[in-house]
Parts: sequence; C-alpha cells; structure tokens
Amino acid sequence: MFLRALLILMVVSAWGWQVATATAAPEAKVQAILVWGTDEIKPDNKSLKQLDGKLHEKLAKVFKWQHYFEVSRKSSDLPAGKSQGLKLSEECSVEIKVLPENVAEVKLIGKGKTLVTRRHSLAKAEALVLAGDDRNNNAWFVVLNFN
Repeated sequence: MFLRALLILMVVSAWGWQVATATAAPEAKVQAILVWGTDEIKPDNKSLKQLDGKLHEKLAKVFKWQHYFEVSRKSSDLPAGKSQGLKLSEECSVEIKVLPENVAEVKLIGKGKTLVTRRHSLAKAEALVLAGDDRNNNAWFVVLNFN
C-alpha cells in the first residue's frame, strides 16, 4: 500500500513538473540589425557598411530604396519571461520579452516612445522586420532574427 501511494505521488509529481516546464517561457537568442534605406550614395561621414547580399535582396523585393546600409548590430540572450532591451542607436531601441506560448513580444522604441508592439512566433524561421520613415525620403528598419 505504501509503495503504491509512493508510486502515485512520483507519477503525479513528474506530470506536474512536465506541465510546469511545458508552459514556462522558453529562452531564445536574438540578433537585431538597424538598417538605413536610401537612394543616396553612402555618405562619407557616416560609419555605415553596405548590407550583405541576402538581406539586401529581401528588403529590395519589398521596399523601394536602392541602397541599404547597416547602422548597428546587437545580439543578446533572451531570458525566459523577462524583458531585454537592446539600444541600436541614440534614438532607436527594442524591448523584447519571450512569452510562454513560444512567442516574442517586441516593442520598437524611437526617441523614448513606443512606436509599435508586435508579437512574433519563435517557431518561424523568417526574420521580423519593423520599419519607419526618416527624413528626406529615407527609411530605417529593424531586422530581428531569433534562434
């Protein structure tokens, strides 16, 4: 009788542990790239580098600009259930939180104000691209790759 009760307790405990771990927010990694899109030739006074071929092609298929330059790139581990901020420039940052349903909630922050909040499934292989207008018919993009 004692052994049967102990076995039931062990099974129930193991099942409860599996349920708890299944609903906990997973950990993830993110790479965030701040991109400037323009028709202008690269300015000499800016420390920009031409965007690599694959990402340039993906953006050029959707957006109208001829040139795409990487402004900054940051990578970070994303702790489960906690918000992680990444500052990409003086005016641009993102705040990312991994939610229990294997989804990342991303807040795009410009000049200290939340501009947009999006949710992105971490099961998807494609990047999340957030975009905004800039001055003089240019644009900026934040490309987020999760793995």
